[in-house]
This record gives sequence, structure tokens and C-alpha cells, in this order.
Amino acid sequence: MIDLSVISFAVFIVVIAALIIIDRKKVKLQGIVLIRRTKRGRDFIDKTANRHSFFFKKWAIAGVAVAIFLLVFGTFFLLTQTYGILSGQTKEGGVRLLLPGPVSQPVNVPGIFVVPWWIWVIGVAIVMIPHEFMHGIICRLEKIRIQSVGWLLLVVIPGAFVEPDEKQLKKAKRSTKLKIYAAGSFANVMVGLFILLISFLVFTASATPAGIYVKTIEGSPANLTELKGAIIELDGKKITNINELSDMLAGKKPGDTIEVKTAQNNYVVPALRSFMPDITIFSAPNETKTYRITLAENEGKAFLGVTYLTQTYYSQNAEMLASILILLIWMYIFSIGIGIVNLLPIKPLDGGLIFEEIAGKFTKRSLLAAKIVTALVLCLLVFNLVGPIFVG
Repeated sequence: MIDLSVISFAVFIVVIAALIIIDRKKVKLQGIVLIRRTKRGRDFIDKTANRHSFFFKKWAIAGVAVAIFLLVFGTFFLLTQTYGILSGQTKEGGVRLLLPGPVSQPVNVPGIFVVPWWIWVIGVAIVMIPHEFMHGIICRLEKIRIQSVGWLLLVVIPGAFVEPDEKQLKKAKRSTKLKIYAAGSFANVMVGLFILLISFLVFTASATPAGIYVKTIEGSPANLTELKGAIIELDGKKITNINELSDMLAGKKPGDTIEVKTAQNNYVVPALRSFMPDITIFSAPNETKTYRITLAENEGKAFLGVTYLTQTYYSQNAEMLASILILLIWMYIFSIGIGIVNLLPIKPLDGGLIFEEIAGKFTKRSLLAAKIVTALVLCLLVFNLVGPIFVG
């Protein structure tokens, strides 16, 4: 049987190749990277920067502060993950390459997350557009000319760029350079946080707390009556969370007989479990079953004999909700993850350029310091990608 994910991925590759061939007169090969430059978009960047200059000036200052914090945080994270891998505490590493592939569901292999190509395309667009747009905005705000804008392609990995006037940028003040270098990744982080907010709003608007999914303890009253599913009522009163169940059981005595109603349907959205392990979503219509259970005694208290697994929610369109949440979560991962990686002190990433400017304030050998730090952090990054394969 033909796999549609393989076919769609092949079509994706063919479309990229066709676009390059059609535009081949304006596409240039630099090393192993294809680059397409254009003057379009510069006027729009100019107008946006001029109309909202007050806002973007504040944005640029905040961006520098956040970028420096994430530069330190990202480096510290790599160090702790490296220690975890070497000590055996971290089996899979904390860093992954995000690559497109002919898959219908994300595949996790050492050092790589292979995601469906359409998720990857959306994710890359969510990262590139605000990243480069904000670089351009702050360039114009700081009176640095934009030579061109455009896109690039490394194999099937696309990118975008805003190309400032390098001579002007080189002569600019240190504060100007920091604002420009920090702007892109700060935009990615803010977009990521906005997506997280949207995810929360979508979830709370579409799902209602509906009980708790439990597991019975061997030999307990719940286990002996073969209680299964999510507890949604106790003695006719709705249960929406573990605290409500605990409070109601606290008012019971050993030997009391209670009625426990559970939702019996199959739980959907298993793909969401890796992102939201404490949440299960089910949809209607929902089969229910009522159990009459006599409570036992444990340390002088009434004992039902269940352990909490996940909070359950009800949604009319649980599968659709799960699909939307998974896409939003991946967009969040792309934005935050790539934003932080770009701020690692590795040249020519923005974080490396920021580090070099900061080092220049304290030493005249800032270029050498940047090269040394780049080599060290790059080694940490590569080890985090491949180390779990060799360290068992």
C-alpha cells in the first residue's frame, strides 16, 4: 500500500526544485547554499519602522536584555545536559535537529526529530518571517541601510535573510549592533509565548474538566469491583479534579458504601500525551458505568484504593482539538527552540555576534575570545546531539 506521507514529501521536494528552476536566473549558488536576493520588502520595512518607532525602540532594548539572558541560559543548559549524558542521568540528550521527512507522525531518533514536512514548513515560516522582519525593522530604526532581502536554501532547509549594509553596521555603535543582533531571536521568543497563550485559550474554550483518570491498587475495594475509566461522579456529585475526590472521600467512613460513576469510552489523542502527560481528552457520546463500592480502612481512614493518573477533559471535537493543540505546540517548540539555539555564543549565529560585542567592551581580543567560545560551545552542542548514541 502506498504511503501518502511519502508521496506528499516527494511532491514537496519536487515543488521546491521547480521553484528554483523557474527562478534560476536570479538564484545564485554560494558554496553549498542557494541564495535569492531581492529589493522587494525594503519599503514596507521602512514604513513600519517609521510609523511605530516608539514601540520598536522599547522592543529593541528589551530584546537585548532577553537575548543576553537566553545566551547564558542556553549555554548553561548545554553544560548541564552534557553532564547528564556523561553521568548517565540523561539518556536521550536535550537537543534535537528538527528535520522534515516522509512521516505522518513525529519520529524521535537520537539527535533528530523528524516531523511531517507540512508541520516543518509551517514551523520554519513561523520562525523566519518575524525573525528577519525584526532584524530589518531595528536596522532601519538605527539608520542602517538594508541592501537586500531574500531567501536561501541548504538542501531542503530554507532560510530567509535581511542583508544590512555591512560597512555601516561595522562602524555602528556597540549598542546598535546588540539591538540588531538580538531583535530576531527576541521576536521568535515572543511569538512562541504568544502561541503558548493561544494554545491555552483554545484549550480552555474547547475543553471542560470532566473527571480524573485513575488506576486501581491491587486488592483494594476499587480493584475488587474492577473499577475502570475516569471517575466523573461520587454519590451523584460531579468530580472534576483529584482534590474534589479527596475531599469527598475524607467525609466518608470505613464500611460506607458509595456509588462511583466512571466514563468508559476509549481515550483519544494519544499523540498529545507526550506534550501534556497530565491531561487526557475524551469526546461524546460517552459510555458510563456506576459501581457500588464498600470502602475499606487504611490507617483509620476510608480507603477506596485508586491512584491518580491524569486530569480528564471533555470536548465535543476532541480529535480536532488535539490536532490543533499538537500543531500549536510544535509551532511553540520551533519558535522557542530555534530562538534559543540562535542565541548560543556560536559565530556566525546572532548569539556569537552578541558575545563578541560584549567581550569587546572588556578586551581588545574579542575576536579571539569569540572564536574560542564558539569552538567550545559548538563542541557541547554536537556532543548533545550525538553523545547519547555513544555513551550508554
